[in-house]
Amino acid sequence: MTIPFKAVAVDMDGTFLNDKRSYDHDLFNQVLSKLEKNHIQFIVASGRPFARLKNDFPEFVDRIDFVTANGSRLIVEGKEVAIEGLTKKQAIDLINFVHNKYGSMATMVYGRKQAYIGTEAPEKDKVFLQYFAKESTELSDWQDLPDEVFIELTFHYDSKIANDIEKKFNERYGSIVTTFASSPVAIDVVKHGINKATGLKKLLAYFGLTGDDLIAFGDSGNDIPMLDFAKYSYAMENGMSIAKEHAKYLAPNNNDNGVLQVLNKYLNKN
Repeated sequence: MTIPFKAVAVDMDGTFLNDKRSYDHDLFNQVLSKLEKNHIQFIVASGRPFARLKNDFPEFVDRIDFVTANGSRLIVEGKEVAIEGLTKKQAIDLINFVHNKYGSMATMVYGRKQAYIGTEAPEKDKVFLQYFAKESTELSDWQDLPDEVFIELTFHYDSKIANDIEKKFNERYGSIVTTFASSPVAIDVVKHGINKATGLKKLLAYFGLTGDDLIAFGDSGNDIPMLDFAKYSYAMENGMSIAKEHAKYLAPNNNDNGVLQVLNKYLNKN
């Protein structure tokens, strides 16, 4: 049987990772080796920045590629090949808008190599956000952000207001941002029009591939564009109902190596 896809894209939290934020390294090495023998690309498509993902895949980083920060930054063979983001002014305008309208909340801003978090955030919220950043600095004044491109902002708050933030901020400032419910308590914000599907489309073009060559796995709102884009789309058994509505198939639970189970079935039939 011929394997029907030439590239694999996986979300991290709730999908590739178990609830302890880890994965079976030995099993992944076995699956990755089989994919490599079949000339199939393995792509991590995550809301996480590359600084965090490098730490998640220390022994595999040179064997896989990355669509990071929900499509804002693409990494091939360890090198940045594309980046899209907000200016310092746009990032500050967004933070002020959200905090003034919905109340002060833990907020993180991601640059290329460094993330920034407000000092006023509760300690438990800082711990939550700083895990994803890997490298972060606390700021007491958002005006102290450096003048650079910011690939993503995360608000640690009920994700039900994500669409409201996007709609009302863009109504005031123009089409500037796209928002995602990356978890029930996290809202990711990127440049308008950027998502995992746009990032994957660009990255796949490097390999002469399209969405018809892709199998993708996800569990939450920020995975919807990717699931819609991939010809073979899987939502995790443990995933949000909205993700399941956009996937063609269901994968086993993330705590049961669901992604690797599905891939192994395809690979072992070949």
